[in-house]
Amino acid sequence: MKWIFKIDIKEEKISIDLHGMRYNQAKIAIENHIDNCINSNYSHVRIVHGHGTGVLRNLTKKLFEESEFINEFYLEQNFIATIGKLNY
Repeated sequence: MKWIFKIDIKEEKISIDLHGMRYNQAKIAIENHIDNCINSNYSHVRIVHGHGTGVLRNLTKKLFEESEFINEFYLEQNFIATIGKLNY
């Protein structure tokens, strides 16, 4: 997978905000959110991780790479969120 700048998705239901979460909380939240987006038949999932130290951004990247349902993902232009394209 590669980081590229591509799309800006505005649909709120596909987004989850990780601000204030610790690593383990964020991991569970991301996994649950991916499942919810799949069950809702959304085409994308958006994780707002913020700038910070990069820990949550790297966690998001790791989980997206490991997911069998996300075949590509993009770092949003403002660097605060990552968008994954769901593949069923």
